[in-house]
Parts: sequence; structure tokens; C-alpha cells
Amino acid sequence: MNIISREETTIDYPGKFGQILFTSGCNFKCGFCQNPDLIEEKKQSLDINLLLKDIENWSKSGWYQAVVISGGEPTLQKDLPEFVKKLKQLGLLVKIDTNGNNPNMLKVLLQQGNVDYIAMDIKAKREKYIAICEAKVNLDNIEKSIELTKKFPDYEFRTTILPFFKPEDIEEMGKWISKDGSKKARLWTLQQFNAEKTLDPEYGKLKPKSKEELQELGKIAEKYAEKVRVLD
Repeated sequence: MNIISREETTIDYPGKFGQILFTSGCNFKCGFCQNPDLIEEKKQSLDINLLLKDIENWSKSGWYQAVVISGGEPTLQKDLPEFVKKLKQLGLLVKIDTNGNNPNMLKVLLQQGNVDYIAMDIKAKREKYIAICEAKVNLDNIEKSIELTKKFPDYEFRTTILPFFKPEDIEEMGKWISKDGSKKARLWTLQQFNAEKTLDPEYGKLKPKSKEELQELGKIAEKYAEKVRVLD
């Protein structure tokens, strides 16, 4: 595992306190990315054995209940299943953040049964996906990952609301994750765009939508998810 950094978190695993671990390397180049320093794969890594020992000590004390693996894109890490297994052996809940471009890894994790929560990003409606991600995106893989994500014990879809998104963008994304409304997603989180730190400086010039605009988009999303969370 190539884990570059870590920090304590009270928000990344719903209702639990623990650690969030950041892997390096991502196959997307989204201009609005807030972790641009993690896109390129770095050779240096935290000592995994020392990391696990430290997490174990905090877990035994009852202080940590969960670990979130984020990035970057964690599903690019070939030894992710083995690492997750070790975390579960410590009695911890495990959450994975993913862009959904590696359904094969999600399938392995699902079959292994050691991941408790998946958060998958929905970057844009299908027609805009490649342009938004600025990378070669296999849309069939995204669709496979949507369906696999729904099979995990707990999950959510997440969308960063970019300033130029229109109501029809949310409509199309909602139809995509819910099979045209026939099977609502469990939870869909709409989060505010942050212009303070972006991969592409042009995004830093954009003005985020207002709180009221976000709430209106949230109402649209409610047609396609059992619960919608709007983070402004």
C-alpha cells in the first residue's frame, strides 16, 4: 500500500471516529480536485507495519472505531484487499472512497466481505463525464461500479456541485444511479464546490453556487435517492 499521509477524522465515516488514510495516484485529472498533490503516484510511503500497529493501539483503547481509505484513488492499490483484511482483524469498520473506474477491484472487495461502507463519486452526467474527469473514462466501468456499490452493506454516492451544473445535470445523474428512478439510491450527497485549492487554476476563478441553489438541486436529487444530504 502506498499511503502518503493520514489524519484523524470525525466526519469521513458517518457517526464514527478514526483515521483517514490517503493513497497517492489517480487515473482521473478532474480540474476541480481538492487533493491535486495526490494525483501523481509518489514512491515514498508511510511504513505500513508501524501504521497498522499505531491504529491497533488506538483501536484497543476504544478510541478508533473506523478507518477510511481515500486518495488519490485507493482501488489502484493492488494490495488493497489484504490491507483491508488486516484492518478488519483489528475490529475496525472500513470505508473506501472511490471514483468508480475500477469495478474489478470493487468486485474483489465485495466478495471478500471486509468493506463496510463505500462512497462513490458521480462526477457528472454521462455525456459530460470524460470532459469533467479530463481522462480516458470507461463509462461501462462507471455503470458497473454503480451497481456494485449498491451491494455493499452501506454506501453513498457523492457529487461535487460545480458552478456550471444545471438542474438537468442532476436529473441525468439521478436517473443514472437509480435506473431511471426504478431503484432509488440509499444516500446521495451533494457537496459544495471549493475554489480555494484546485488542480486547474481556471476552476479557482469560478464562483460556487449559493446555498439556496444547492438546496434546489437537492430537491431534484430527492427523486432518485432515499436520502439526500446537501453540504454547503
